[in-house]
Amino acid sequence: MFFHRNRRRRGFGLAEVLIVGAIVAGAHSEGNYTYAINEANRVKGVHNLKQIYTILQIESMTDRLPSPAFYPKGDPKTDPTSIVRIMKDVPPEMFISPFAPEALKKTGLTFVWNDTVNGKQLDQLPKGTWLMIDIAAFITDPNVPKPTSYLVLYANGDAMAVDTLPPDIVKAVQEAQEKGKK
Repeated sequence: MFFHRNRRRRGFGLAEVLIVGAIVAGAHSEGNYTYAINEANRVKGVHNLKQIYTILQIESMTDRLPSPAFYPKGDPKTDPTSIVRIMKDVPPEMFISPFAPEALKKTGLTFVWNDTVNGKQLDQLPKGTWLMIDIAAFITDPNVPKPTSYLVLYANGDAMAVDTLPPDIVKAVQEAQEKGKK
């Protein structure tokens, strides 16, 4: 039996104060805030790539994959070889990675297109074939900050944020950098 049932409680116990303090401190710590922002960016970026993939699927049912440039030579918003211009049904903001540096976001396109898939059928590409990846993966300038993750869209519809680049993309990056030196 409890004999203290009618006794009024006056304040919080030490354990309760410590628990609330730990929760408040954890919620406001810089690490948790950064983690939450990165996770939100992952979700947003992956969602955008999946939406792009859905439109690619629909378009490839009656035709082949589009033939955009790896990255347009001119302004991505006006260059006719830009994926942004070719895929007019996709809202332009979906072509901007939340991980990209602000300077790149202003261009209107922060992804590169795997131009080796141009004109092919989507369902005939090998599962691990990448379609799009953050352009930051191809930047060699040490003064440009690298993102915490790279968004990748694959031919089988997988879209993901990766912290390290898969070997096939590392190879593509090296090939692109070699082309750029010539």
